[in-house]
Amino acid sequence: MRSKLLLCALLVLTSQAQADQRSALQLSELDSRSQLLGASAMLYFDPKDRTPDPRQLTSVFQHLRTLQTDVQQLGQPPELAGPVQAMQQVFTQLEGLPAVRRREYPLLVRQLLVHQRDLRKATDAAFAREQRALSDEASALLFSEQSRALASFLFDYQLRHYPVTDKAQWLLSAEQLRTLDLDIEERFTLLSQRHAEHGEALDKIRGSYQFVRSQLQKAGKRANGGAEFYLGRAVIDLDELALTVAQSAP
Repeated sequence: MRSKLLLCALLVLTSQAQADQRSALQLSELDSRSQLLGASAMLYFDPKDRTPDPRQLTSVFQHLRTLQTDVQQLGQPPELAGPVQAMQQVFTQLEGLPAVRRREYPLLVRQLLVHQRDLRKATDAAFAREQRALSDEASALLFSEQSRALASFLFDYQLRHYPVTDKAQWLLSAEQLRTLDLDIEERFTLLSQRHAEHGEALDKIRGSYQFVRSQLQKAGKRANGGAEFYLGRAVIDLDELALTVAQSAP
């Protein structure tokens, strides 16, 4: 009888740990996808671009749907649901503007970025609470951390080339960018060492990052949507790997 009780208690604890890790992964995805949304929005709603790529608009919509789904699965906490709803409203305004009013894009995009920042602050606080409940061995979180880092790199790049006012409050400093790049490379090495079973996927993601980074460093002006495509795909792949690792954990 006592053995059965201990087994039941162990199952409950294991189930709770898995639920905590799942919540942490969703919170991390909220952070990374909100940055991808911002990057895609700045690329599509560019007042200087008379023929924007409709695939970028599709990306914005898909990222927004992911944010809404994650918030719903997390129980619709107001501090997360509020900013996502506000982002939806701004996106609707942007999408509804006729092309002749594209000069108004930057003002609305700035509003979108303000709501995105509010979401990231709330997400960071919630993620920190979830992380304290998890074991240091929760290696799935390392994939999520890398996902957020690559999303930050892309978001910063797109913002540097977008005509929004007072952008300095969102931009990374030169030192922060160098640190971010070093951390990304070190984390790729660590992930490859710890998860050789995902070595092929990690090599592909790392190759995409290094290719985009070298192209952006060479470019004298804003690059096309290739950076968003490659890094956006890399971020999503890392989030999917995080979930795979979490589900396969004993």
